[in-house]
Amino acid sequence: MPDVYRGKHRLADDVLRDEARLEEAGRLYSDEVGQLLEGAGSGGVACFIAEALQSCGGQILPPKGYMNRVAEHIHAHGGLTIVDEVQTGFGRMGSTFWAHQLHNSKSNTAAGDFVPDIVTMGKPMGNGYPVSAVVTRREIADKLGGEVSYFNTYGGNPVAW
Repeated sequence: MPDVYRGKHRLADDVLRDEARLEEAGRLYSDEVGQLLEGAGSGGVACFIAEALQSCGGQILPPKGYMNRVAEHIHAHGGLTIVDEVQTGFGRMGSTFWAHQLHNSKSNTAAGDFVPDIVTMGKPMGNGYPVSAVVTRREIADKLGGEVSYFNTYGGNPVAW
């Protein structure tokens, strides 16, 4: 996790709001993802899945440019970026509807806005009812086009009923 407070590339307290230092830390963390991918061989990668910010695990907001650069590394190796917005989506961040939009601020000098390939969402969708969804681009959804005939997440034991 790209944690600039407690992580490998931590910043001193007096520079935790310095945009240039935060972006440099984001580059260092994303370069580690790139190095892992390079060491994985030629088989490619399926995906990178993460929350746009780590919510239950400590409220950690990745530094500027991190998600953009990770997406570049993942795409270069044939993978997709998946952002989990179950906890953070639907306006829970205040200034944006989705947490991944926090990576699109004007101070972000990394290449363009961060747009995940797939977004998962849930909890607030159903207002207390167990509802969830997955959103993606047409070309990704079309890859499944009729190939998935049945899907069920139930993991319980029906004999126990």
